[in-house]
Amino acid sequence: MIKKTLILLFLISKVSYSQVQKIFYVDDVKTIDYVTVNFCVNDSARINKVIIIENKTTYKNKHVIEQLITYLKTIQYYPDSKLRNNCYDSTFEFVNKEYQNIELKESDYSKCDKFKTGKFKYLDVRFANTKIKRRTKIQREKSKDFKAKYKVTWISPCEYEMKYLKVKGKENQYMIGKIIKVKMIGILNDSYIYEADFLDKPKVIGEMRKIN
Repeated sequence: MIKKTLILLFLISKVSYSQVQKIFYVDDVKTIDYVTVNFCVNDSARINKVIIIENKTTYKNKHVIEQLITYLKTIQYYPDSKLRNNCYDSTFEFVNKEYQNIELKESDYSKCDKFKTGKFKYLDVRFANTKIKRRTKIQREKSKDFKAKYKVTWISPCEYEMKYLKVKGKENQYMIGKIIKVKMIGILNDSYIYEADFLDKPKVIGEMRKIN
């Protein structure tokens, strides 16, 4: 399935960064694995170099990773793109295809209750060092470079919104008052799979584990 998806995407000639496909559904991962790359954009606004960042990559299928690299090297941004003549890190999610277009059954709603409070951690390589503490209405997240406080509002048994109340850094102040919408789509023993939407950014699928 991933092979067909990537071949279809080769037909895209000019894109913005937000249009690059970041999530791929596959059948060779347990829940979610990640591939992190450093890619460079030349003066012609084309990606001409892609390097895998091994310590932030958990996906093991080398054949599919080569397809991803090939796909990225077909990307042609608009000629006036601000991405030109620079290099960037980007992480791609490889998600078990059972989580594609899935909704929790009503009979599973009660399983979400244990995740409404406690201490958690992301299993996402981008946020591996983030500490999370969630109370009924407040969630705090802290890492070396980021710190935030959110108001948590449960809009259904397994869906909640996180409203930024405080955030570290002047460059992040635009987030104050903005809302992240989170929906649980899979419940495991000590973790849950979620979909998250924030502003105009691409949808994120992740796994959060309860540690206390």
